Amino acid sequence: MQISKDTVAATKAEKRGVLARLFQHTSNYSIGSVLVMLASMISFPVLTRIFSVAEYGTMALVTSTILFLVGVGKLGLQHSVVRYYSEVEAGTRSNTTTQFFSTVLFGMIAVGLCVTLLSVVGVHFTPTAWLSNEQTKYLIILASPLIFIRVVDSAMYNLLRAQQKSGVYSTYFTVRKYLGLALIFFVLFYVSRTLEGFFLSSMLGEFIAVSVIIFYYARQRVFDLREFNRPLFVSMLVFGLPLLASELSMLLLNMSGRYIINYKLGPEPLGAFSAAFNFSDYLQGVLTASFAQAVVPMYFKMWEQQGRDKTVAFIQQALKYYIALALPILGGMAAVGPELLRLLASSKYEVSASLIVFIVGGMLVSGGTPIFSAGIYINKLTKVVMYSVLTAAAVNIGLTFMLVEPFGIEGAAFAALVSYLVYTVLAAYYGRKVVKIAIPWGDMAKYGGFTLIMYAAVIWVNPPNLTLRIFSQIVVGALIYGVLIVIFDREIRGLLQKGLGRLRGAG
Repeated sequence: MQISKDTVAATKAEKRGVLARLFQHTSNYSIGSVLVMLASMISFPVLTRIFSVAEYGTMALVTSTILFLVGVGKLGLQHSVVRYYSEVEAGTRSNTTTQFFSTVLFGMIAVGLCVTLLSVVGVHFTPTAWLSNEQTKYLIILASPLIFIRVVDSAMYNLLRAQQKSGVYSTYFTVRKYLGLALIFFVLFYVSRTLEGFFLSSMLGEFIAVSVIIFYYARQRVFDLREFNRPLFVSMLVFGLPLLASELSMLLLNMSGRYIINYKLGPEPLGAFSAAFNFSDYLQGVLTASFAQAVVPMYFKMWEQQGRDKTVAFIQQALKYYIALALPILGGMAAVGPELLRLLASSKYEVSASLIVFIVGGMLVSGGTPIFSAGIYINKLTKVVMYSVLTAAAVNIGLTFMLVEPFGIEGAAFAALVSYLVYTVLAAYYGRKVVKIAIPWGDMAKYGGFTLIMYAAVIWVNPPNLTLRIFSQIVVGALIYGVLIVIFDREIRGLLQKGLGRLRGAG
């Protein structure tokens, strides 16, 4: 009987330890994300004021096109980096660490160069009418080196993710963001207040950053061109290529509305839609994206080293915590987001405020997909992801075409929400066939109730000064939700107490 009690105690301690590591990694990613978000929130009002709404729309279209081409250039290999490293580390794959690192770096350098050159040729021969005007076409070609830089950058930061070096990862992204921001501001204010100046300074900042992280790994002597392993690279391609289609479909899911808006309504409505989309992405990504970055490599490692049962229990718990984060973000954005957007972007973007709840709601649903569909990734059923995202992208394109003319950019925002829901439902349905994750309806109701209480309290906070009002609402909302969680959720309260105990011990 004593052995049974000891076993139960050990199991509980191990579970708390895993959840504490998840909390630690999420915190590290979140700190970096918060700092990056602050940089984005600094640049957002500057860029929306320096450029006209139409110029901001053109900038968004160029940025989206480059992002899509970067997705092509990665060939889905960034997903393979995280998945295959867990096998190399666990010893279930015969390749050495040097072979793995060398294959990742030199393989992605090669495909990045090829895709960049092909992209320049392809854009050059693309009919100008498809891209709105000659300036957009010229700017895409001018910014094309970003394709190569970001493909290589993806290889590097996914190595950090795979190794669960969340602190280094967050430091890298933070330094890269602020370096780029400093260069952009210097060029825009002192050299050239143009879109050309924006993209050239962006390229310089990102090139310096990726050079630094390559040097960081090169000092560890993990790169050797002679150690490039072709069978490993082919295997990673086989795993990643279906996810490439998924990623491109996801990019289409996020971007196709912008092309349709530009084609049917013009660059100015596109600028308004892009401002709402970018603003929503900055804010909701701080916690939800950080959570996904932390949880995926953790459940890969657990699956390889600890087996199915412990992995499923961990994913089930992670889903609960994701819901606890996502619902108050949605409620807070509904209460504060429209006025915060007007404050940051100026009254030029008044029409964008009504889109925020649709966009954030869709992003939060989609953000939980790595948890809902964990079985697909664990069992390498990447074609299922591809079919799910392709279906959702088709829904988005069809709905946007139908709704954008009668309802304007609000129709495009609603189409995005519906397509995100379609993607998540499909991925969760097929993922549950492999690794069954139960939806915690009780927890959803509890956190939903907390969110409603928070929302009701926030909208009653109404100082006359806009800046003071928004700041007060955010503080009140965070305090009320936090207090409710601490009082009524024993597990989260236990994690917080453990974290505080560690801080006291370190002090």
